[in-house]
Amino acid sequence: MNWHALGEETVDLLRRYLMLDTTNPPGNETTGARFLEEVLRRDSIASETVESAPGRGNLVARLRGDGSLGGIVLHHHIDVVYADRRYWSVDPFGGEIRDGFLYGRGAIDMKSTGILHLAGMLAIRRAKVPLKRDLILLATADEEAGSRFGAQWVADQRRDWLAGAEYALSELGGIYPASGERGPFGSIVTSEKTGLPLRLTARSEPGHGSMPWPDTAPNRLIRALGRLLAAERPPRVLPEIQEYFARLGSILAAEAGRGYDDLERSLRDPEFRRTFLANRQQAAMLRTTFAVTMLKGSEKRNVIPPEATADIDCRMLRGDDPQEIVTWIRAAIADERVEVSLLNPPPKIPNSSPPDTELYKALGEALRRRAPGVVVAPDILVGFTDNWVFRNCGLHGYGFSPFILGDDEWRRVHGNDERISLENLREGVRCHTEMLLEMAAA
Repeated sequence: MNWHALGEETVDLLRRYLMLDTTNPPGNETTGARFLEEVLRRDSIASETVESAPGRGNLVARLRGDGSLGGIVLHHHIDVVYADRRYWSVDPFGGEIRDGFLYGRGAIDMKSTGILHLAGMLAIRRAKVPLKRDLILLATADEEAGSRFGAQWVADQRRDWLAGAEYALSELGGIYPASGERGPFGSIVTSEKTGLPLRLTARSEPGHGSMPWPDTAPNRLIRALGRLLAAERPPRVLPEIQEYFARLGSILAAEAGRGYDDLERSLRDPEFRRTFLANRQQAAMLRTTFAVTMLKGSEKRNVIPPEATADIDCRMLRGDDPQEIVTWIRAAIADERVEVSLLNPPPKIPNSSPPDTELYKALGEALRRRAPGVVVAPDILVGFTDNWVFRNCGLHGYGFSPFILGDDEWRRVHGNDERISLENLREGVRCHTEMLLEMAAA
């Protein structure tokens, strides 16, 4: 294969894809699906685009293998989060290249991954490589707002798009460059925390804002939230998290990784516990978390409302029971006049996949080719991707990225001036395509 030409094509495809504004809401993912459809058509790859609602397009395309092994769903979401143009140094939908970086909302999360999937399929198609597995390109709507019009709609209304598939491959994971460590560190996402959307509702007598009293609904809610946020659920070290930190500790410089080889024991040390859990990413990997994200009270400043609500973004650690969490919150807030309600049921199965499958091993080998000497570990994503939907459909789902990204790049995800280096795109598409050949070529 002409890797140089494929790399340049990948840069051009992503640049054009980033210029499509698919901010969710409203999404308008159909524009992205039509773009992908046209690219596929030029290489005679048939695709189907269906809208789950007006403008909410979802696309599927399939390179067929001989059926001897289960297929791989290469899925990404077309939608992106809002970009406030006032705080960007470039147009977030301008596709600008500057100093070796391509800028745009979705550059990492996750149009770049979608273009790697697409470019890999194009290369395999052009080379006429016979396959033992189907490669299924799936581009969906609405991941950034819960997947209702995208992956969940596919699972409910277009399950045939997943026919014959064994694996689902999505975003994140990747390689963190060595910086004071003994070598680079890589991760493959095998598990995700599960969203458990909760609402606290306080009720009391309404009245005039000029005559407040202690037990108004907003006051009760505020006190309940204070008690919830002050409460502390004990950390729990899952086996894959212990493996993650043991491997991370093996490459950290000097004493930085001390205690990582046995977290349960180390967390009994108050100083270690305080330092370790002060890192919010690490703390979230070991606990079910509660973030107050939405508050609602009166419609007018001078009216004390009869009801005040707080929506809580709860992320469950695998093995936690939703009803136990609700019971724990009720005990923590200690107010019978504040209702705790579960807004949506969680997925039916544990949101994880085993780290010993053929695909997981191939992903690890791909990272080692991309960054020789990299130490690879399974990872729990504290957020979520559409993989939770496909795991619920019986597939093994993994998050994989052949990109080498430092803290500066990660901070830009959902932030200002999101970008990806051209080197990551050029080298990443080769790494990704070689992995697909290893897994699927007959």
